[in-house]
Amino acid sequence: MSRSESIVVGLLLCWMLADAGAAIAQRNEMPAGYPQTLEKDLQVLLERVRDGKPSPSLLVMLSETYFDLADDLLTDEVKRLAAYDAGANAAKQAFEMDDRLPDAHLFHALNIGSAARLRGVTNAAFVVKEIKYCAQRAIDLDPRHSQALQMMGGLLMEIPWILGGSDKKAQDYLERSVAADGNFANARMMLAKLYVKQGRREEAKKQLEAVVHLDKPHYRYTWERKYKPEAERMLKELGNS
Repeated sequence: MSRSESIVVGLLLCWMLADAGAAIAQRNEMPAGYPQTLEKDLQVLLERVRDGKPSPSLLVMLSETYFDLADDLLTDEVKRLAAYDAGANAAKQAFEMDDRLPDAHLFHALNIGSAARLRGVTNAAFVVKEIKYCAQRAIDLDPRHSQALQMMGGLLMEIPWILGGSDKKAQDYLERSVAADGNFANARMMLAKLYVKQGRREEAKKQLEAVVHLDKPHYRYTWERKYKPEAERMLKELGNS
């Protein structure tokens, strides 16, 4: 891979992680006081880890909490990087203990990718390869894992064809993600953008309307602040064009 291709992949990775994986928090509801509650949540988990040999599921929870903390609360770059690294290590420990946990592979990918984004784009090509592997491993373990399907679809939608990018394959993954769980707004947003790119405006509008009117969106914190306003803006643009 040439240096220019690596830089392109790196820039796309930054977008993909910021959009496809952003704010993986409050999976089913937004706790009161979120995201300030994350620091206390982290300390509780760390105490449980120190009390004895942690289970793989506990390590996955720890990895997710580190990711949420870095994405949704911390602003200092050094502290965010440390949180992502710690989250990646916790997820790695989890799947080394039990390789059958899809979320262990998912949060490993999200954390290493976000850490690479903060460090720069020099290792982006390697990171993309590892993210793709982790996402596919999660899908192999759970073919209806909506977040892993979303991650794979977003990646294939953005990387150049020479590196394996494909709108057709991306559409398949994203449609599978929405079919598996329609309450993940980001999958619908990416699918809508792909439909717009293909000139399928009415289908794009349906996805955007679904985002705006989600009754129980996962990651409500991000839905309220990002996806709903973005969907409303896109709908207005499509209506005026």
